[in-house]
Amino acid sequence: MKLQLIPQAYAQCSPGSGGVNLGDCLKLSDSTPVSEVYSNPAFLVNLVVRNLFIVGGIVLVIMFFLAGYKFILKGKEGVQEAQSLATNALIGFIIMFAAYWIVQIIALITGADIAL
Repeated sequence: MKLQLIPQAYAQCSPGSGGVNLGDCLKLSDSTPVSEVYSNPAFLVNLVVRNLFIVGGIVLVIMFFLAGYKFILKGKEGVQEAQSLATNALIGFIIMFAAYWIVQIIALITGADIAL
């Protein structure tokens, strides 16, 4: 679903004493308020983070294939480039792996509902 900003929605969502509730003001492409689909911000953040991990994994695989390609085809200077590329990919993987497990450990300790 696409988020669609409707100018009329801003007229209906004038700030009251408690502020503007964007979940009710912003509507998806089928005119459903965002607050009905995404009940709380944590759900939306979990959705985005989960998809970022998938994209990161795809980029990691592409980087390793590119490093292998450079290693095979470019000779001596390709070995150096491939080693640098593979090292950067490995560092990125370690950071992603550590971030995932740090969040899982924090969720276990605090009892937070984190659905990664």
